[in-house]
Amino acid sequence: MLHFSEADYRLDFYNNSEKWNGAPATIVPSKGDHVFGAIWEIDSCHLEDLDNQESVDRGVYTPITLPVMCITLQKYIQCRAYHLCQQPQTDIKCIPEQKIPSDRLPSETYLKTLVKGALETGIPDEYVNFLRAIKHNRNVVKTLETILELQDVKLVHTS
Repeated sequence: MLHFSEADYRLDFYNNSEKWNGAPATIVPSKGDHVFGAIWEIDSCHLEDLDNQESVDRGVYTPITLPVMCITLQKYIQCRAYHLCQQPQTDIKCIPEQKIPSDRLPSETYLKTLVKGALETGIPDEYVNFLRAIKHNRNVVKTLETILELQDVKLVHTS
C-alpha cells in the first residue's frame, strides 16, 4: 500500500449526497494545508467504472491529475483524484463549529467510511484523529452502516 500527502490542498465538504444523507468530501487548493490518502493502482480499462462510481457523468465530481508526494517511496507520483465540480468558496475551518451550514456537514455514516478507510490503509494516526473530530450532521444511513461494517468505527461527535 502506498500513501500520499498532498501539500496545499485541504479536505472539505460541500453540497448534499442523497446516498450518504450529507455533504460529500472534496479537495480544495489551500496554501499550507495537507490531505493524506492511499494510492491505488488501477488499470486504465477500469477508469470509466471509477468515473461512474464518482458520478462524473452526472456532473458531481471531475477527475483531476495531481503530483502527490508518495510517502512510502519518497517521490512525487502523478495520481488521478476527484473533486466536486461545485467547490466550496470558504474554508470550513474558518467557520465557528456551531455555525457550519448543513450543506457543509458530512453524515455520520460518510465520516465513519472515511475513518475506516484511513485506518485500513495505514494513514498516519494524526490525520485519522483529525478525521474522527470532524463535525457531522448526525445522519446515519443504516443500510450502508451494515454493508460497510461501520459499527465499530468511533468518532468524536456521536449521535
